[in-house]
Amino acid sequence: MMRLRSLTAALLMTAAMALPSAMPVAAEEIAGVDAARATIQSQLDAFRAGSAEEAYEFAAPNIRSMFPTAKVFGSMVKQGYPMVWNPADAEFLDAKPMDKGIVQRLRFIDQQGRAHIGEYMMVQVDGEWRIAGVKITRDESFGV
Repeated sequence: MMRLRSLTAALLMTAAMALPSAMPVAAEEIAGVDAARATIQSQLDAFRAGSAEEAYEFAAPNIRSMFPTAKVFGSMVKQGYPMVWNPADAEFLDAKPMDKGIVQRLRFIDQQGRAHIGEYMMVQVDGEWRIAGVKITRDESFGV
């Protein structure tokens, strides 16, 4: 009886290990996640420095078509996304693969101490990671 339980447990463990889709994928295991994060960080650094021109370099073509100049882009971010333009804090969270890119989540703390989640849609353009969109929501799970 004991031997049957051990064999059953071993078979279940082997089956679980053979099903990678049943296990969450660590962000570090997603191809390109480090480079995508570096792109996001570079844009955040440019915003902190007040350089819309530099930040605009990390925007994907779809964003550039909506905001045809760095000045227009910078104004939109500064007015519509102050937690991204000038965060009190930003922290990388999980990432997941999407169709032809990555969705990278960040937690932003704005200057008033409120928490927000940013979901960055990252795509590759000519071999470089670019930001194709950002969805911001309040982070109600965070204690602020």
